[in-house]
Amino acid sequence: MIVRPSGTSRSNRGFSLLELLTVLLLLSLIAGITAPAVGRFLDNLSFRKQTATLLAALRYARLMAISKGEKVVVAFEDAEGTVMLFKGGVEETREFDLDEDASFSMESEEIIFYPEGQATPVRLSSSKGDREQTILIDPLTAIPLIE
Repeated sequence: MIVRPSGTSRSNRGFSLLELLTVLLLLSLIAGITAPAVGRFLDNLSFRKQTATLLAALRYARLMAISKGEKVVVAFEDAEGTVMLFKGGVEETREFDLDEDASFSMESEEIIFYPEGQATPVRLSSSKGDREQTILIDPLTAIPLIE
């Protein structure tokens, strides 16, 4: 007579090869279906990050103009992905990530933020692939708004 420890039985032998192959097939199908969606999500996330960085630079320039009591001039160099801030004879450079297939355009050459909380009205456009985002600078409040 064979005595087995309690809780074990003969049916606990593991998985068959067919069961393992079925699970692997299902996992590969799920991965194949979700991979393009993840790629689109990451691409969209990168574009939103680029727009948010640009908005942050504009908000920073507005804040500097109001807090320092001097006008701040903002100029962009889209080829290098830099924002140039000129305030009271001091030049400050801020870098932002501009992807290879992204483009950036602005109606005028510069934006001027005044210490009274106003700015020159400007329309900025940021695009990447088929996505495009327009940012307007409100002339009365100098707040950058996404259109």
